[in-house]
Amino acid sequence: METLSFVLGMALVVVIAIAIVAIYAFVKVRQVKQELQSTQLTLSSEIENVYRAIHDEKINMYSSIDSRLDKLESKLTNKK
Repeated sequence: METLSFVLGMALVVVIAIAIVAIYAFVKVRQVKQELQSTQLTLSSEIENVYRAIHDEKINMYSSIDSRLDKLESKLTNKK
């Protein structure tokens, strides 16, 4: 009887320890998932900002080239 009580007690301690570890792991996984979602949103926003900056620079470049070509055209037509 003492052996049975001891074995049941040890089994209960092991089950409780496993339950605590499982809860701890669940909480950690949930925290990591939230961090990943936050990082994904931040990264997505930064990528969008980079694309927007590239687009704006491209428009500025085209505008500058167009302006210079217009000046060149006006110089060439005035020389005639």
